Amino acid sequence: MYMKLKRSQFAVLAFSFFSAVTYADFELGASYYDEHKFEQAYKEFFEAAQYGDRDAQYNIGAMYYRGEYVSKNTVNAYAWMALAKQGESSQESAIHNKIFSRMSDANKKTAEIEYKKLVSEYGDAAIEQKLTPVFTGKTLGVKDQRAIKRVTPKYPDAMLRQSASGFVDIVFTIDKYGITRDHVPTYAVSKSFEKAAIDALRQFQFEPMKINNKPVAVNGIRTRFNFEMEGASYNKNKLDKVIAEKREKAKNGTDSDKLGFAYFLEAIPSFASDYVLTDNPNQWYIEASNQGSGVASYFLGRNILYGNMCTQDSGQSMGWLLKAAKAGVTDAQYMLAVESFSGARFEKNEDKGFYWLIRAANVNKAAKIRYAWILATHPEVAHRDGKLAIQYLNQIEKNYLDKQSFYQTQAAVAAENSNFIQAVKWQKEALEDAQDLKLPLQILEQQLASYSAQKPWREEI
Repeated sequence: MYMKLKRSQFAVLAFSFFSAVTYADFELGASYYDEHKFEQAYKEFFEAAQYGDRDAQYNIGAMYYRGEYVSKNTVNAYAWMALAKQGESSQESAIHNKIFSRMSDANKKTAEIEYKKLVSEYGDAAIEQKLTPVFTGKTLGVKDQRAIKRVTPKYPDAMLRQSASGFVDIVFTIDKYGITRDHVPTYAVSKSFEKAAIDALRQFQFEPMKINNKPVAVNGIRTRFNFEMEGASYNKNKLDKVIAEKREKAKNGTDSDKLGFAYFLEAIPSFASDYVLTDNPNQWYIEASNQGSGVASYFLGRNILYGNMCTQDSGQSMGWLLKAAKAGVTDAQYMLAVESFSGARFEKNEDKGFYWLIRAANVNKAAKIRYAWILATHPEVAHRDGKLAIQYLNQIEKNYLDKQSFYQTQAAVAAENSNFIQAVKWQKEALEDAQDLKLPLQILEQQLASYSAQKPWREEI
């Protein structure tokens, strides 16, 4: 019986809940398969299948049918292929039914048992249950990262004159040296507050996260800076009314209405710390995601990864982040890349890291700079490309918020292209900026010494 391995069919297949969210795993698996790297292909297909990717489930069945990496087993072949077709009509001519029809009665009974076992573990309902976190009352904050230095932002003079108050939410990366990077404001009531918050955050220092005693970068950290006038307070009755109105709109509204309500709920503790929430924002993120909001999937995946108002679970987080990434949310793609490189919370996988980083770098500025840095500094020549690094850097404006990353990457890329005069110039800019921020200078001085000696910088991911 001829059997063709499936490629992605996202445009024509209609699945429920988490169908085809693990595109990276599926595509990586397909590329490994084409290279006859069956063990790696099976691993990627299996990871995708765990999150409900029907094509990956089918391909596992095909590999069992052919005996590629796994032992040839028609019972398992049938079970996985039938799982991939669950809920679909007109299956009489489907391949799994042809396989089933040729089995002995004993094997048919075993195959049905195996199919039901797979449905109970990887069927649509099981995956929905597996990816739904346990909701808690924990609030937002930096988790598992001990701050060595924090700086209170300066209250902007213009806002003081207006007696204005508000907050700024920023998502950022803590690099392997404990320095903050990739500062991305997700909400700010004014540009004045936003600038003051980022100026302060750039001076923060953290104890680096370590995996196997090796420092790694951690992406997607979220923190909130509150700017409040002394004596400011909120009116509980008015807040109750606003929440009720937004809840009602979200119940019968669009994914944007649900996303907006969830984000509003997350904001409440910043100005009403004693207010008791009866709604958990993560529940509303799920509702918004199920209506098609990729941003809601990203917020939810990030919250689950750090245990914000829900239990922490890296497996659940990956499922939601992959859904967001497939929907084109570049922040989710970048987060998957960083976590895949570091192995901090997901399994370390450089192939997957490059897959998502390259896709994120099509749009995401932090990803462009990160990819340019790797292209200039990776120890393996196969991963270095100084000319391509320049192309990515040329897409970043000179007033980019993360000055340290911008200056250091400019220097590294210049050195990789043998322009050591420019490399030294940019590295001195990084040193001066770090001195102003009172950041550690040792690694910056080492890089400067390397460029001064006309040597490019090399650094593992």
